[in-house]
Amino acid sequence: MNKKEDQLEILAIGLDSFSIEAIKKSLKENKLKYHISFLQDVADLTGFAKRNAAQAVFFYSNRQSQKTVDDIRRIHQLIPRAAITLLSPRAEQSGIVGAFRAGLFDFLTLPIDQHEMRTVIYRLKLHGAIQSGQWNPERAVLHLFSRPESFTAIRDVAAGLDQYMGLFFEVEKEIHFTSSLKIITSLQQKLKLTEHQLKRIKRFLFDDTGLIFGLRFVNDRFYFLVKRGDGQLSYLVARNISEYSIKDILSDYLSNVLKTSLSILAESRKREAMRMLSLTDEVTGLFNQRKLIEDLELYIARYQHDKMGFSLLFVDIDYFKNVNDQFGHVVGSQLLIDMAAILKGQLRSSDLVYRYGGDEFIVLLPRTSVEETKKIALRVSEAVKNAEFVVDNDKKYRLSLSIGVAEFPTDATSAKSIIDFADKMMYMSKKSGRGKVFHVTEVVA
Repeated sequence: MNKKEDQLEILAIGLDSFSIEAIKKSLKENKLKYHISFLQDVADLTGFAKRNAAQAVFFYSNRQSQKTVDDIRRIHQLIPRAAITLLSPRAEQSGIVGAFRAGLFDFLTLPIDQHEMRTVIYRLKLHGAIQSGQWNPERAVLHLFSRPESFTAIRDVAAGLDQYMGLFFEVEKEIHFTSSLKIITSLQQKLKLTEHQLKRIKRFLFDDTGLIFGLRFVNDRFYFLVKRGDGQLSYLVARNISEYSIKDILSDYLSNVLKTSLSILAESRKREAMRMLSLTDEVTGLFNQRKLIEDLELYIARYQHDKMGFSLLFVDIDYFKNVNDQFGHVVGSQLLIDMAAILKGQLRSSDLVYRYGGDEFIVLLPRTSVEETKKIALRVSEAVKNAEFVVDNDKKYRLSLSIGVAEFPTDATSAKSIIDFADKMMYMSKKSGRGKVFHVTEVVA
């Protein structure tokens, strides 16, 4: 807190009035004195940072893009002691991880949930104590691990542990390993471990709830292992530079919090895996109808904020029934898998492909004009016409596509209506002779 005025200096960048009122409400509930400054964009920050030292920054971005990560780095560079909280309509895993690596303090989904807001305010209070040096191991644990549900991978928990250890230890040596066997062999050579010690290390390496393992303490030095995720491990030697004992720093409390974080992460992964199974077509591995509706509703909701439309391709394989009748459903399923691969190969990384049912596919093209969409549809159509599909003892088979185009919000304004519109365009493509791309009254050969 600002000791002179005993108030929290807050900077709001790009926030709407509803979000600002939600933040004020939570601050008042916590009986915190505060002052809020406002900027429209991070580009306006340079002059502000010279005359104001904000302790908390609430920053709005409609998606977690590279620009958002760069903006967070910019804020962190100009106001290094500020706790940066990102507000966005929806969390995108890869973007959030990049944001935290760039210096993000916390994340809030919009619209703001007051329970989440209270947690952020609580962490801001702890952040103020730590920044001013009034911290201890228990407060540091609370500061870094108070939201275990926000971790998306083991490396995120390990990064939090690195920050925690950095408050109390100075790392003198660190060796990275990519396999359990290599680290065991190396430790046997370095530390002359007993069979009992080796068994304990092996248990740790295969324990999903273990992140840090103490090897030995010598005076004020600590020798230990840390899991980094994705099979990565580190062997570290660190010197205690704090006034606290190693027992206080590496307490049972820290151990339990880490285990809780990893357990929540494991459960979250299981739930996400189950959710993705429910959203995935079992034949092609593409997203299914349920995921299509979910994504369409998301992009339609985003349009209210960024006014960026999108387009759909409704794709139907011409005369696909003949394939099943002539060669059987096993061959038909393989052709659907091959078709899915061609579709993905012709599209951009930001485009989304769904199996809508039978021999029908839908492609969602974010932030794409109808003219650009037609070009993409033609490219897909030509790729399929030029492909040779293998059927029945290496026989070659040719296919073509009938594709309908729809643009949001020009052609339709809801998830169901834009699918129906694209479907009608696809049928018009078939009526025009099949193997065509159709939009409104225009047939694209």
